[in-house]
Amino acid sequence: MFKSHLISMLVFSGIVSTIIAFIRHDDKAKIKKEGIKLFLYMSIGIIAGSWIINFL
Repeated sequence: MFKSHLISMLVFSGIVSTIIAFIRHDDKAKIKKEGIKLFLYMSIGIIAGSWIINFL
């Protein structure tokens, strides 16, 4: 789909974090806050995991 695996993983984490936020909360503000928080956690995990795998 994308030429970069990193971009594919970031798009996937954005979709997943949005879905999880919608499932967990009903309030719009809480959905937005939770979605952003989950996206940042997943993005940091993707970058850290990629960096660790690169040096193994």
